[in-house]
Amino acid sequence: MTESKNITKGTETPQSSTKPRQSNIELLRIFAACGVIILHYNNAGIGGGFGAVADESMNQFILMTLEMMAICAVNLYVLISGYFMCDSYKRDLLKPIKLLVQLGIIELTFCLIKELPKGQGISFDTIFKYMTPSYWFIFVYISLYMISPYINLSWNKLTMKEKKTLLIVLISLFAVYPILLDIIGLRRNIAMNGLNTIGLWGSEQGYTIVIFVLMYLLGCYIRDKEEDGIVVSTEKIFLFLLIDTILLVMWAYFERLFVNVPITSTVAINYENPLVISEAVLYFLLFRNIKIKDGKIINKLALASFPTYLIHINLLEYCKITEFVKKNPGILFIHILVCTVIIYVISFIITCIYDLITKPLFKIVSERWKKCRIYSVSNL
Repeated sequence: MTESKNITKGTETPQSSTKPRQSNIELLRIFAACGVIILHYNNAGIGGGFGAVADESMNQFILMTLEMMAICAVNLYVLISGYFMCDSYKRDLLKPIKLLVQLGIIELTFCLIKELPKGQGISFDTIFKYMTPSYWFIFVYISLYMISPYINLSWNKLTMKEKKTLLIVLISLFAVYPILLDIIGLRRNIAMNGLNTIGLWGSEQGYTIVIFVLMYLLGCYIRDKEEDGIVVSTEKIFLFLLIDTILLVMWAYFERLFVNVPITSTVAINYENPLVISEAVLYFLLFRNIKIKDGKIINKLALASFPTYLIHINLLEYCKITEFVKKNPGILFIHILVCTVIIYVISFIITCIYDLITKPLFKIVSERWKKCRIYSVSNL
């Protein structure tokens, strides 16, 4: 989902030709991909976990705890992009095309595999169902990728004090204020449409370009502070992360207690929630402090982090999630871990096959389109 690059000022060069990939961040990509699998394992409409688990049970608590540990996964992907792309003023038009082609081929393949045996034929609507709405991330991320050089141009002209002020304003307007409206709306059982700073229909749970830009700039800010030599100890980061996660879990249960709504309807899991945003930042800082000497295996496995996002939804239905959420809590926990690992491994295998087939074609396209596929923004 993100750039696997080390960026130097005003350029965008593949990591393989410059510095080696940072295995600690590659491990974070794998963690984020696994987080997305867990979120959709729980999702009542996808994996079915929250829809089938007994209310107020230990199993529900396990699902909710894992939900809160993984809820920042999408925000993490975008933050990593900002960290690596903040000084780049060039973009490759072939990259978003490759993402869309990958989405189309993978989903069409699963569509054929699942729908043809039914003998009912395959319509455009059937294919369209496989493409949406679960993959909203791709289209919003591509939009961010295309405009990011202009974001970088504006960002890098600011002083550190101005950057900090901008982030405070953005977080206040597009995180704190919207989540407060969501809480009030939930408490009063009324729609707060028209009052939100994000859009007419409210915060949309943070599934918007607004939160993507905010997370991107947070990644840029972390990169800037890192260059200033500011490092936070791993012990402090872990403590803050633990507190953050506990607060998110408590938030969900307090909403159920005081607002009288299903625990799965909590606004705590909204992407614009300041605690979710801070959780993503803390995870990044934690993994950034990890030292990995030889990360060849991690780097290889991380190549499947984005494809896993495309593939895993098609595999969750075979995990019998609605059965296992009713079993012993220990069995449920093991089942979640095993399913997550197996799905990631299968996604990695599919990724390797996909790359083997498509790389020669994309290489030809890349060479023939070389002169017109790169666009850049002046950094002067």
